Amino acid sequence: MTSRSLLLGALAAAGAVLGAGTAAAPASAAGCATVRPTNVKVAPSASGDRVTVTWRARSRSSRLAFRVSRDGAVVGQTRSRRYSVALAPGAKARITVAAVLGSRLTRCRTTVRASGPAAGSRQTPSAVTGMAARPSGRRVVLTWDPAKAGRSPLAGYRVLRNGRTLKRTKARRLTVTPTRRAVRYQVAAYDRKGRLGSRSSVVTVKKGHAAPSAPQGVGYQPASDTRVTLTWAAARAFGSRIAGYRVVRDGVTVKAATGTTLELPATTAPKTYRVVAMDAAGYASAPSAPVVISRPGAGAGATGGRMQRAPAGPPSTPGAPRATAVADTTVTLAWDPATVPTGGALRGYRVMRDGQVVGQVPDPSTTVGNLAPKTAYSWSVAAVDTQGRVSDPSAATTIVQADPPAAEGKVHAFLLASTDASYAAFRNHYRRIGTVYPTFYDCVRPSGAGQGQIEGTNNADIVRFAADRKVRVFARYNCQDPFVLHRIFTEPALRATWINRMVADSVAYGYDGVNVDFEAGFPGDRNLMTSFVSDLSDALHARGKLLSQAVSPKTTDNVNHPRGGIFDYPELSKYNDVVFVMAWGLHWATSDPGAQDPIDWVTQIADYVAAQPRKEKFVMGSMLYGMDWPDGGGLLNEADGRFASEIAQLAARPGATNTYDAATASWHLAYTDDAGRPHDVWYSDPDALALRIQIARQRGLGVGFWRLGQEDERIWSIPTLP
Repeated sequence: MTSRSLLLGALAAAGAVLGAGTAAAPASAAGCATVRPTNVKVAPSASGDRVTVTWRARSRSSRLAFRVSRDGAVVGQTRSRRYSVALAPGAKARITVAAVLGSRLTRCRTTVRASGPAAGSRQTPSAVTGMAARPSGRRVVLTWDPAKAGRSPLAGYRVLRNGRTLKRTKARRLTVTPTRRAVRYQVAAYDRKGRLGSRSSVVTVKKGHAAPSAPQGVGYQPASDTRVTLTWAAARAFGSRIAGYRVVRDGVTVKAATGTTLELPATTAPKTYRVVAMDAAGYASAPSAPVVISRPGAGAGATGGRMQRAPAGPPSTPGAPRATAVADTTVTLAWDPATVPTGGALRGYRVMRDGQVVGQVPDPSTTVGNLAPKTAYSWSVAAVDTQGRVSDPSAATTIVQADPPAAEGKVHAFLLASTDASYAAFRNHYRRIGTVYPTFYDCVRPSGAGQGQIEGTNNADIVRFAADRKVRVFARYNCQDPFVLHRIFTEPALRATWINRMVADSVAYGYDGVNVDFEAGFPGDRNLMTSFVSDLSDALHARGKLLSQAVSPKTTDNVNHPRGGIFDYPELSKYNDVVFVMAWGLHWATSDPGAQDPIDWVTQIADYVAAQPRKEKFVMGSMLYGMDWPDGGGLLNEADGRFASEIAQLAARPGATNTYDAATASWHLAYTDDAGRPHDVWYSDPDALALRIQIARQRGLGVGFWRLGQEDERIWSIPTLP
């Protein structure tokens, strides 16, 4: 085995990244030669409302995918060389196919003009709509609406599981058994000639997933002589989000809505409707109570079933709500009750927040949760009778929520702002975090106009959430291209742009400071880096802001080191308020498999850092993910990052072995994929991570993580966390 310096030299030459960032995607003509989609063709689909887009690309890399857009809007992403795009008969559109390497969208793309199929050309059955999943005991029932036949009568439905046919059925329901692994189901109709219609939307079934709550407070008010406005309270999702609502009649979807109102026709003959909530996984709630709608004068609407003789009018207006208890995320309300005319009966009260219905309750009091701390809300209520008629809303009362509990921990944690799971982890565990580093900004790396400039945007929700809970925010400015970094350091105008922008952003958006993550710089730019940091520090400190810097790990100060040479720890610590040492990367994506942070190496790094003159400014960072190398790794078998949930699934595969390596204090998982390729995964579990935290704390150093999101939840219970 070669020395560590030679290994890291090979890493730098290969363009790999030891820190938090990723390599740039190709943008030049030469870089696009193997990945650019070519020979892009568009052909009408037999469904009559879609076109099939096909293309070629020379590269067969497992990291290569393609993003398909219609008139600038993304419609999907695939690793294959074909994609079906919805396009109405006779419609015109621009179809773009762009190459994606890993998680980075490249500028290697091709755009063509397309026309929709000719009108009336449908031959196959229609797409299946109304696909939904409903838990039933330990099983899940899949249901869907009937499809329409094309030129031949329908013969049945094909149910697909993870894209492969599971079974054929003439029924419009199927009962399946959920597993711990998420399984995707779709349905397509086929006719007597074997022609297949378009697939339904995807329903993702997983053990333990609960359906949304049923919509409450369904009622209506006349919108015109022939139409009514149906309204209901928002449903609640569990482990997902509400994606929309379906209004059904006789078990079949009539209309869909994304909000909580919908206009429907009111016919002379009464018709009964129910509302169903749908979450993002495709799970459907139980249907709401029925509401019977007819044209005014033809009969009264009713909720709960039977038509009744209408009372003289709607309920009276209830009293304005008042707060009986206020916390940071909950409020308890009470109000004077309403009355109903003779012959009527009160069903309950709609509770409205800022004019929007959030629920219906039977009594004149309730507790509402899921509120934002320090936020003012306007509350009002309206009475609903058993006929579905709604009173005028009460007078509104404005109530301000209490402050949230402040953070108590001192962990430094990076947050990937483009990933919902990362922000969710921060929200769930902010009490253990003292400083958060949201990844807002990058340097423009492709050649041409704009190279070296700053791209990215602020996320006010993240900043506000952290500030309300007394967590410091250091916005991350990332650049890992040595040529771009050299320009930033040496070109006066570009240098000033970066310094001025970082200072201006920190003031405008309320950051406590900024984090500079400049990696992979030339060792010869060491003094230029220090000079830049010095000037940036002066500019930030003059505005009352702080500076943090991410640095590559080192055990000695080798000024010629390809990764660490540019970082002068003693000098940088003069100007930075926090120095975040990325104590991982001894093995990387294109190296041979092995522990990224073996314990002896981490100990040497910590000892070197602890010997620095201002060691109290240093944070020892640890990774919260593993690396998965196929076929022995190397340049041709690049590793993928794996999070805790993925590692657990891989460990459960038949024949997998999971072994603790005491020499490195890391876990080694070996498994074989579906294609028969061997894999090596190296990662740290919470116990192994606790050892690295202990090393840092014993030396008086801070503790940091890259990055929040999909980590093993048990890490937040490590007793030695600061």
